[in-house]
Amino acid sequence: MVASNSVKTKNKAGKTVRRQIRPETDSHRFARTVYVIPYFPASISYKSPKQGVMKKVVFLLFTMIGAVNSLFAGDEKNIVSATLQSVTVYRVGAELVHKAKATLPQGNNELIIDGISNSVDINSIQVGCDDKITILSVAFSTDYLKPVVKSVLVKRLEDSTETLGKELSKVHVVLTTDGELLDLLKSNKKIGGSENGLNVAELMKMMEYYKNKVLDLQNELSLYKDKENRLKQIIDKINRQIREEEQKNTSTTGKLVLQLLNPQAGEYGFTISYITRNAYWTPYYDLRVESISKPIRLMYKAKVVQTTGIDWKQVKLTLATSTPNQNGNAPVLTSWFLGYVDPVVRMEGALSKTNSIQAMTGRVPGLEVTQGYATLKKENDKVDLGDYVKVNENQMDVTFNIDIPYDLPGNGKEQSVALKEYPVNAGFKYYCVPKLDRDAYLLGEVADWESLNLLPGEANIIFEGTYIGKSYIDPNSTMDTMNLTLGKDKRIVVKKEKLKDYSSVKFLGSNTKQVMTYEITVKNNKKEPIQMLLKDQYPLSTNKEIEVELLESSDAANNTDLGVLTWKLQLAPGEQKKFRVSYSVKYPKDKYVNLGM
Repeated sequence: MVASNSVKTKNKAGKTVRRQIRPETDSHRFARTVYVIPYFPASISYKSPKQGVMKKVVFLLFTMIGAVNSLFAGDEKNIVSATLQSVTVYRVGAELVHKAKATLPQGNNELIIDGISNSVDINSIQVGCDDKITILSVAFSTDYLKPVVKSVLVKRLEDSTETLGKELSKVHVVLTTDGELLDLLKSNKKIGGSENGLNVAELMKMMEYYKNKVLDLQNELSLYKDKENRLKQIIDKINRQIREEEQKNTSTTGKLVLQLLNPQAGEYGFTISYITRNAYWTPYYDLRVESISKPIRLMYKAKVVQTTGIDWKQVKLTLATSTPNQNGNAPVLTSWFLGYVDPVVRMEGALSKTNSIQAMTGRVPGLEVTQGYATLKKENDKVDLGDYVKVNENQMDVTFNIDIPYDLPGNGKEQSVALKEYPVNAGFKYYCVPKLDRDAYLLGEVADWESLNLLPGEANIIFEGTYIGKSYIDPNSTMDTMNLTLGKDKRIVVKKEKLKDYSSVKFLGSNTKQVMTYEITVKNNKKEPIQMLLKDQYPLSTNKEIEVELLESSDAANNTDLGVLTWKLQLAPGEQKKFRVSYSVKYPKDKYVNLGM
């Protein structure tokens, strides 16, 4: 049996022999040390291992090991990843809340928490932890060395492009070969020598061969060119899809560096919250009208966009109507200086502010508010969507708390989120201004609209199950009722025509007097009666040389400050009504006045 304390060595003759080494000698310790460290200074001799030399070698080796360990000891840092728990998205910006756990030794520690947004408002960072831990400092930095992990779909798409690329290379080889053969045939068209030609039989055979070969090559070229185009199109589509998927990955994230003082070792939890500007949400709506005899179904939705550098996965989402970091200073009055005002500009401003769409009957009852929910007074009418969304009316804003977890990638694309659906009682009417648009618009009058917590936004109109276009909801109004535009109805026909027989131009001394007369015809081609608001206008004068007189208005309500005529109509099925508007304008005959429709 071979002793365990023996080693193999070679004698002077070159033969391998086994030599016993005593465990207690310095040479044994030296031999085991040489196996660990691969490098020794050249000045040390190992052929004659004496005790003093061995002690120096061992001391030197341990010194080198200690230096290496101390060199790399600073790279061992405590790094943990934060898990995103909840997000509150504001109209501009968002507040993100993360959780993290770390095992810390006693004493001073540096803890790095990664996996947070790469765009952070530094002043908004808050770190919560156990009372035993003292946070000495917090620093934020961006991690540009984060590896981009490819998704399974991206890998599969890249494999497909590689396979298709190989097939495309084969097609290119065939195309190149056939092209060279075709060029070879074309360059050898000369038949026979210069002195002796071919007989007719040989000539016919050669022509037939040339014809068939060229035809075969051209057909093959055509087929492979089609195949080449198809492969290129497929590869291009796959590459576009890869770029689309790669946008969902993030190349950089943020991290927090915490300096901590810990009285005792153990595992501790941390809560990190901060504000980022790289997220926002905008409201939009679906207005569904089954018929004018049923309530409007108003679906409150949101488009959420985030480019925070991290994907939001299974987070508790809250949407708030406020905006963080607003100016918190109270308003201060400044000097108020008077000046001249252009009367035309002032009149146009007044027209845009006060010429609203009037209600047919005033306030429309049927809505009440309970804890931020808008519900109908009828007990059998219930909100059939949005049980997972709670609406809280706070002192400063309104929040929509969504109880189901959401996934929102950080690719900067709009993600649709359904909030609440409200059945809204409305008084329906048609509205038309034939001077501007001869189409009749269906409007819904909504009372107590403040309880719906609406924000300005686009609305998709779905009337009787058909999408008919977009409208805009503007709740920034002081009116008792809000009018929702629900689209055009071609079954309400409106015409405005100039009556030439009742219009004239006369010259009275140095003045010209022009009379304009129009007739407006409205017909209801629907099978049910309708209410309608019809509007027209006549000009106003801001110059004393121009005189305007309203001659006929067919009993319209006249807003003399704005020159607007309004009729409130009741039209039975198939009923037609006509209205006449006539006015005169007198002005100097050497002047031109912008009279039109």
